[in-house]
Amino acid sequence: MGDAFDEPVQLSKGINLKDLLSGDSEFQIDLDFKKQQCDDLEDDGIIDDDDSDSDDVFKNIEEETSKMMLSCPEYHTFRSLESKMIDCVSSGDVKMLILEEGDGPLVPVDAEVLIHYAAYWEQATIPFDSTLTRNNGQPMKIKLGQGKILPGLEIGLTSIRGPKSRFLLLVQPALAWGPYGVLPRIKPEPALFVIALYSVNDTQAAVRFNDLPVAEQSKFENTTRTVNSLHTQAKDYFAKQKFNKCIKNYQQSMTVLNMSLPKDKNEENEIKRLRINTYVNLAVCYYKINKPKHVINMCQNLDYVTDINKHCKALFYYGRAYEMLGKTEDAIKYYKMAKRLEPKNHEIGKALADLDRYNKKSAATEKDLWQKAFKLEPQTKKKNYDVDADFQATVRDMCQNVADSEEYMKFNLPESFTPNEIGFIRDLCDEFEGLVLQENNVGKKKTFSIIKQGLVIG
Repeated sequence: MGDAFDEPVQLSKGINLKDLLSGDSEFQIDLDFKKQQCDDLEDDGIIDDDDSDSDDVFKNIEEETSKMMLSCPEYHTFRSLESKMIDCVSSGDVKMLILEEGDGPLVPVDAEVLIHYAAYWEQATIPFDSTLTRNNGQPMKIKLGQGKILPGLEIGLTSIRGPKSRFLLLVQPALAWGPYGVLPRIKPEPALFVIALYSVNDTQAAVRFNDLPVAEQSKFENTTRTVNSLHTQAKDYFAKQKFNKCIKNYQQSMTVLNMSLPKDKNEENEIKRLRINTYVNLAVCYYKINKPKHVINMCQNLDYVTDINKHCKALFYYGRAYEMLGKTEDAIKYYKMAKRLEPKNHEIGKALADLDRYNKKSAATEKDLWQKAFKLEPQTKKKNYDVDADFQATVRDMCQNVADSEEYMKFNLPESFTPNEIGFIRDLCDEFEGLVLQENNVGKKKTFSIIKQGLVIG
């Protein structure tokens, strides 16, 4: 039986971290397990080990940690590194060295954080554990205070200011995987963690804010921290299309902002910025749930905080709301005002083009109805030209680009175009406001140009 312990034994089932640390776990060793492994290998025809793939994997991990600034720092021993670190707990089981200070308050004990880390044994260059090898290499989102990570890591994360910080943690076995480790991979030795903290979501900030005295609630640092937390949660709700929950968060943040008493111009500007973001985001959310009158109300409220005529996104959603209400003239007015602020914004250009097509279609439908009412013969219908689909799509995109310009433009057509192609372009120009096909006589030759007259924006 003693031979069974000559080499490390692989567990057939994973271990729950909480059970392992509590000391209540029991293990049973199957003495035939090693023999079964050998039998399986022989059945698969595997004879020799090949380390080339492993070498490539290790090289890739080393390169990735370097690129993500998670490489192990240079030091002689952990003892020499400890001399530069500070204790996070009185026992000295968790020590920290800050490489890049964060730009906010201490991370709350119940926050949600987004991190990358790489863990190293002493004087190792390849991490034995890293978030870079999990979750498709994406940062890991962790809810603190729920025992989901090592105690030492949690202590370190709540001893740093965030977000956007980078630091080292030297964690002793007692606050990592325990005094016995998890052999063979996890040794009962100190581990060095290189950690990059990207974001902090203080999910309970609003609850803590409500428990504060009124005098504390009005302080700038408390209001801004609470509002930023509410906005972060609102973004998550928006991404999940939970727009009503998103609206609730923005409404709550506006209540908090109204309680704030800024002390200087910088604080006033920050409160103003947060108010603007809140009103605009509420307008977007109300648009998503088809409440155009609420969108208009948010835009009107925004106009008390800032000059809405200088805010492209607000003007755009003003237009969206009026379009939903069927007030196309008002919609076009606000779309054009937004377009003037951002001439190259394709979403605004598309909204104007869609309205233009809608108006033309509506006019044609109305005309058809009156013709039928008075039994009039319709005017000549648009001719079907023998032009391939690729040519039609290309020319339509070109006309759209010319039509989107707010200034005079002229585009000369190649002389190689056939009469069918010229006829198609002439009819196509009629679909765009201010676009005409001009015929030019150059000697005996005829050339054609697409011309866009400059628009007067109201």
